[in-house]
Amino acid sequence: MEPHTMRHIIALLCLTLSPMGIAASLQLPDRAETVLVNGKASQQQSSVKLDLSMPDNMQQIAFRYQARYRDNGSQNDFVSDVVILRFQASEQNYQLTLPTINSASRANQFNDQPTITLTDNTGKSIVFTQDKLMKSGLQIGRNFAQEIALYNESGAIAAIVSAKRITSKTTTAAPVALVPVAKTTEVTASNNTADTQVNKTEDITQAEVSRMLDYWYQKANPNTQAEFKAKIN
Repeated sequence: MEPHTMRHIIALLCLTLSPMGIAASLQLPDRAETVLVNGKASQQQSSVKLDLSMPDNMQQIAFRYQARYRDNGSQNDFVSDVVILRFQASEQNYQLTLPTINSASRANQFNDQPTITLTDNTGKSIVFTQDKLMKSGLQIGRNFAQEIALYNESGAIAAIVSAKRITSKTTTAAPVALVPVAKTTEVTASNNTADTQVNKTEDITQAEVSRMLDYWYQKANPNTQAEFKAKIN
């Protein structure tokens, strides 16, 4: 049995046998790295506990998709932009499914318009809204919690309102300048999209380099991060 399959089984058993139980959860593939859960920074996890105390039970999960694929005889690492997933949850478990990345064209296609599927515990497709959390300039040392707070204040397509914000006396926020995202989608089911050939331009190459630098910076310890910043400066 594959190790990741065993981890999924253990996670599901824990959800079932836990004395306290978990009212709602989202199961993610191993290749998905959670970044934020309902506005809070999150470590990578395969099962996310959903918060049904959120206004209208609306959940917001931000994640990256990581994959390895072979192109022209060499192995390539792919780290996607940060994808924001927003959906209304109830007391059940949900499953996130991502497409296979096995070529540069599929990797670029996913970053251009992420194709994801969200289902409930009966296999029914769930309505969701998706967007991307983008930032211009250097991607090293991003403060995702701060970025998503600004994103949510802007009222963007996949924004949520926290319970704390509802009870706050201050309800008006200053306008926030955000990097525009080319495409956002409200989805009811998965759509199969044919492969499209994408030319490898310099811009695409540099974007990929930026994502990889950010990925390894987040994996480094504080000392290594400090040394890397010193080299940049």
